[in-house]
Amino acid sequence: MQQAFFLAIILALAALSGWLWHRERATRLRAAALRQLLDGADALEARLQDYRARMTRLKGLLHQLPSDMTASAMLRVDTEAQVQSALRDVLAHRLWIKRESGSASQQVLDEAVRAIERTGDQLAARLRQLDEVSEQLQAAGAGLRSAYQEASAALAAQRREPGTSGEPVGGEPPTPTRH
Repeated sequence: MQQAFFLAIILALAALSGWLWHRERATRLRAAALRQLLDGADALEARLQDYRARMTRLKGLLHQLPSDMTASAMLRVDTEAQVQSALRDVLAHRLWIKRESGSASQQVLDEAVRAIERTGDQLAARLRQLDEVSEQLQAAGAGLRSAYQEASAALAAQRREPGTSGEPVGGEPPTPTRH
């Protein structure tokens, strides 16, 4: 009888320990998910600010190139409204976390974490594309400046040659129009 009583106590303690461990694990998972959500929102906001700054630099590069080459691109780089909308979405996400995190299931929290991670990955890919485009524009700008300088130097040399009328055959090279 005494053995059965001790066995019942041991089983009850084991069950209580298992329940406490499960509850602690669920609490840790929930806290980790909330931390990931908040950190993800912070990271997303920082990436959006970085995106905005890179787009501004890209516009500056476009302004250095002839307008006939960059007119359509200038229309596409005006993304301030998109950035503002995305920042509002991040704010709405933060408000959702504040209001709903206490009652949301672990599955919903995990889905929200995955969604914000996907969004961050997509934005990171766009940032890489911006870097590539910026590098290409810098190279194009350098090439155009070099070609213009070479053409100007050739025309100047032609003017200095004896026996020329001073008028270049092809006229002045066109001056690139800037925005």
